[in-house]
Amino acid sequence: MLIGFLFYVFEFVFGFSESCMAPSESSSIVNDFVMESPTCWCGLKTPLKTSHTKKNPGRRFFACPNYNTGDARCEFFVWLDILTLLEENFRVRENKASCCWEDVLQRDYDVRKREEKVRDAVKNLKKQKQKLLMMYWVLTFVVVFAWFG
Repeated sequence: MLIGFLFYVFEFVFGFSESCMAPSESSSIVNDFVMESPTCWCGLKTPLKTSHTKKNPGRRFFACPNYNTGDARCEFFVWLDILTLLEENFRVRENKASCCWEDVLQRDYDVRKREEKVRDAVKNLKKQKQKLLMMYWVLTFVVVFAWFG
Protein backbone atom coordinates (compact mmCIF):
# COMPACT_ATOMS: atom_id res chain seq x y z
CA MET A 1 0.00 0.00 0.00
CA LEU A 2 2.69 2.50 1.05
CA ILE A 3 5.04 1.35 -1.73
CA GLY A 4 2.32 1.88 -4.34
CA PHE A 5 1.74 5.37 -2.97
CA LEU A 6 5.48 6.12 -3.07
CA PHE A 7 5.71 4.97 -6.69
CA TYR A 8 2.74 7.18 -7.52
CA VAL A 9 4.44 10.18 -5.86
CA PHE A 10 7.78 9.50 -7.56
CA GLU A 11 6.04 8.96 -10.90
CA PHE A 12 4.26 12.30 -10.50
CA VAL A 13 7.33 14.23 -9.29
CA PHE A 14 10.15 12.57 -11.19
CA GLY A 15 8.42 10.87 -14.11
CA PHE A 16 9.10 7.27 -12.94
CA SER A 17 6.90 4.62 -14.47
CA GLU A 18 6.10 0.98 -13.75
CA SER A 19 5.33 0.25 -17.37
CA CYS A 20 7.71 -1.34 -19.85
CA MET A 21 9.55 1.01 -22.16
CA ALA A 22 11.24 0.82 -25.51
CA PRO A 23 14.85 -0.38 -25.29
CA SER A 24 16.14 2.94 -26.58
CA GLU A 25 14.78 4.85 -23.60
CA SER A 26 16.99 5.35 -20.58
CA SER A 27 15.70 3.25 -17.71
CA SER A 28 16.65 1.32 -14.62
CA ILE A 29 15.14 -1.75 -12.97
CA VAL A 30 14.56 -1.50 -9.22
CA ASN A 31 12.62 -4.18 -7.33
CA ASP A 32 11.02 -5.51 -10.57
CA PHE A 33 9.87 -2.04 -11.58
CA VAL A 34 11.16 -0.39 -14.71
CA MET A 35 12.00 3.22 -13.91
CA GLU A 36 12.24 5.84 -16.59
CA SER A 37 15.01 8.32 -16.17
CA PRO A 38 13.42 11.27 -14.44
CA THR A 39 13.39 14.65 -16.10
CA CYS A 40 15.41 17.27 -14.25
CA TRP A 41 14.22 20.79 -13.44
CA CYS A 42 15.72 22.19 -16.64
CA GLY A 43 13.78 19.65 -18.77
CA LEU A 44 16.58 17.20 -19.66
CA LYS A 45 16.48 13.41 -19.20
CA THR A 46 18.76 12.50 -16.32
CA PRO A 47 21.32 9.75 -16.88
CA LEU A 48 21.90 7.05 -14.29
CA LYS A 49 25.32 7.61 -12.75
CA THR A 50 27.43 5.77 -10.20
CA SER A 51 29.03 7.49 -7.24
CA HIS A 52 32.79 7.03 -6.81
CA THR A 53 33.10 8.92 -3.52
CA LYS A 54 34.42 7.44 -0.28
CA LYS A 55 31.13 8.16 1.46
CA ASN A 56 28.91 6.47 -1.18
CA PRO A 57 31.06 4.13 -3.28
CA GLY A 58 29.11 2.40 -6.05
CA ARG A 59 25.82 4.02 -5.08
CA ARG A 60 23.73 4.86 -8.14
CA PHE A 61 21.84 8.10 -8.70
CA PHE A 62 20.03 10.22 -11.25
CA ALA A 63 21.39 13.71 -11.80
CA CYS A 64 20.98 16.57 -14.23
CA PRO A 65 23.37 16.17 -17.18
CA ASN A 66 24.87 19.47 -16.06
CA TYR A 67 25.22 18.30 -12.44
CA ASN A 68 28.68 18.77 -10.96
CA THR A 69 29.85 20.83 -13.94
CA GLY A 70 30.50 24.52 -14.22
CA ASP A 71 27.21 24.89 -16.12
CA ALA A 72 24.98 23.51 -13.34
CA ARG A 73 21.57 25.14 -13.48
CA CYS A 74 19.00 23.07 -11.67
CA GLU A 75 21.13 20.87 -9.38
CA PHE A 76 18.62 17.99 -9.76
CA PHE A 77 19.78 14.90 -7.86
CA VAL A 78 18.05 11.75 -6.53
CA TRP A 79 19.49 8.46 -5.27
CA LEU A 80 18.26 5.40 -7.16
CA ASP A 81 18.14 3.25 -4.02
CA ILE A 82 15.93 5.67 -2.10
CA LEU A 83 12.85 3.59 -2.96
CA THR A 84 14.63 0.43 -1.85
CA LEU A 85 15.58 2.08 1.43
CA LEU A 86 12.02 3.30 1.96
CA GLU A 87 10.69 -0.17 1.17
CA GLU A 88 13.14 -1.80 3.62
CA ASN A 89 12.14 0.72 6.28
CA PHE A 90 8.48 -0.03 5.58
CA ARG A 91 9.09 -3.80 5.83
CA VAL A 92 10.92 -3.41 9.15
CA ARG A 93 8.02 -1.39 10.55
CA GLU A 94 5.53 -3.85 9.09
CA ASN A 95 7.40 -6.74 10.76
CA LYS A 96 7.40 -4.90 14.09
CA ALA A 97 3.67 -4.26 13.73
CA SER A 98 3.14 -7.92 12.85
CA CYS A 99 5.08 -9.01 15.94
CA CYS A 100 3.09 -6.59 18.08
CA TRP A 101 -0.14 -7.91 16.60
CA GLU A 102 0.92 -11.49 17.37
CA ASP A 103 1.64 -10.42 20.95
CA VAL A 104 -1.81 -8.83 21.18
CA LEU A 105 -3.43 -12.00 19.86
CA GLN A 106 -1.47 -14.16 22.31
CA ARG A 107 -2.46 -11.92 25.22
CA ASP A 108 -6.08 -11.99 24.10
CA TYR A 109 -5.93 -15.80 24.01
CA ASP A 110 -4.37 -15.87 27.50
CA VAL A 111 -7.06 -13.53 28.87
CA ARG A 112 -9.83 -15.68 27.39
CA LYS A 113 -8.31 -18.80 28.98
CA ARG A 114 -8.13 -17.05 32.37
CA GLU A 115 -11.74 -15.88 32.02
CA GLU A 116 -12.77 -19.47 31.30
CA LYS A 117 -10.92 -20.68 34.43
CA VAL A 118 -12.59 -17.97 36.52
CA ARG A 119 -16.04 -18.96 35.17
CA ASP A 120 -15.33 -22.60 36.07
CA ALA A 121 -14.20 -21.57 39.56
CA VAL A 122 -17.39 -19.50 40.03
CA LYS A 123 -19.53 -22.50 38.97
CA ASN A 124 -17.69 -24.75 41.44
CA LEU A 125 -18.13 -22.21 44.25
CA LYS A 126 -21.87 -21.96 43.53
CA LYS A 127 -22.16 -25.76 43.68
CA GLN A 128 -20.26 -25.82 46.97
CA LYS A 129 -22.49 -23.05 48.32
CA GLN A 130 -25.60 -25.07 47.44
CA LYS A 131 -24.14 -28.18 49.09
CA LEU A 132 -23.25 -26.25 52.25
CA LEU A 133 -26.68 -24.63 52.35
CA MET A 134 -28.35 -28.02 51.99
CA MET A 135 -26.10 -29.48 54.72
CA TYR A 136 -27.00 -26.52 56.96
CA TRP A 137 -30.72 -27.15 56.55
CA VAL A 138 -30.35 -30.90 57.05
CA LEU A 139 -28.26 -30.32 60.18
CA THR A 140 -30.76 -27.72 61.43
CA PHE A 141 -33.63 -30.15 60.81
CA VAL A 142 -31.77 -32.96 62.64
CA VAL A 143 -30.95 -30.71 65.62
CA VAL A 144 -34.51 -29.37 65.85
CA PHE A 145 -35.94 -32.88 65.49
CA ALA A 146 -33.54 -34.23 68.13
CA TRP A 147 -34.27 -31.35 70.49
CA PHE A 148 -38.03 -31.53 70.24
CA GLY A 149 -38.24 -35.09 69.13
